[in-house]
Amino acid sequence: MRTGTSKARWKRIAAASLSASVAMSTLAACGGDDGASAAGGGGYKVGFVGSLSGPLAPVGTAMLGGVKLAIDDANDNGGVNGQKIDLITEDDEADPSAGVTATRSLLSQDVLMVAGGNISTVVEGVLPTLEREKVAFVAQAASPAILDPVKESMFQIDQTSSSNAQPMVEFAAALLGTDDFTVGIGPVESPAGEAWGDNVEKLADDKGFSISNRVTLPVSPGDITAQAQRLIDGSPDMLLLEAPDGVLVALAQKIRDLGFSGPIANFSYGAATTTLEKIGDKDLYVFRTAAQYDTTSTEPGTKKFVELVDAAGDQEVAKGATQYTQGYLIGLMVVKALEKCGKDCDRAGMVKTLNDIEVETDGFTPNPLAFTSEDHLATKSGSFYSFDGKAIVPALDGKAFAATVYSLDADLPES
Repeated sequence: MRTGTSKARWKRIAAASLSASVAMSTLAACGGDDGASAAGGGGYKVGFVGSLSGPLAPVGTAMLGGVKLAIDDANDNGGVNGQKIDLITEDDEADPSAGVTATRSLLSQDVLMVAGGNISTVVEGVLPTLEREKVAFVAQAASPAILDPVKESMFQIDQTSSSNAQPMVEFAAALLGTDDFTVGIGPVESPAGEAWGDNVEKLADDKGFSISNRVTLPVSPGDITAQAQRLIDGSPDMLLLEAPDGVLVALAQKIRDLGFSGPIANFSYGAATTTLEKIGDKDLYVFRTAAQYDTTSTEPGTKKFVELVDAAGDQEVAKGATQYTQGYLIGLMVVKALEKCGKDCDRAGMVKTLNDIEVETDGFTPNPLAFTSEDHLATKSGSFYSFDGKAIVPALDGKAFAATVYSLDADLPES
């Protein structure tokens, strides 16, 4: 998410929105031989740029942990096409200027592609440099304006905040069992939040449901009483929220204290397992594009993720930071793209490969991750989850809901 605030305030509020209980693992940056080619005797060089220092370090470090989880697994099993993946990391300090410097450093080390990008302002800032060099960028925080229309070398691994509108609205109709319902909506205070709120309003016009109140939510925790009261005014059937994890804990409790007993649905960037466990509300649902850390799952892809997390000792960060899971998805995409691109892959070959690729996740995501030349958003759908008092469980039998940044009328991909 981006805000219109100063850079300093953004760093403070974004850091405050993270769960204070998340303890991040120490992640060592991997270096490579400066004289090695991008692919060849020195292995595949892949760059990572993210916020690895300062108040936003938990975000970038969590994402890096997920990327490394997938890449380390590939390397531990013989590498890709007989070659190891050399992950070279640079710190963007959550600042676009520092991000450009970090990206130039990666390019000078002959990386095949760049991954990361956990802050939208940094993604926007570094993209022109990567476009000029025709280097693929697989990021997590690209904004709708960057993704639509499609740019040849810009790829987004996860849904944008604004594209959460369609699945949240369709989930509300499915959960309530009617298309004629009333919701209170709470977009977060940012351009992305405004876009999400506008999308919900457009869907209301198209589908005929009603919005009782639209209440802007803060990015960081604080006294949330006024917002909670306004959200439930008019007795809506359900609440649709864009509350970051730290805000969601206080907001959900206040909403219940004020007497609202209906269901609450939250967007995918406020969906950490530790948050749901802390709130302990079976009627609070969160949108997820991946299963995350779920020790009860029987899906092969999720079981493998859990095994890798356990072996790495990253259980706490996997449960407490959604960015860890998104990083893992990026890592899966990197590994598959290198495999498909071939032993002698170069930068042009990597861009071409990513414009036509599918990654089977064996149930870790509702649908395979996929990019085409017309669609640079890898995750096509998601499901809703709640905490039943013992475990995180899928709602509506795990029904998947389509989402895309390119339309408010997306369809589920064919199985």
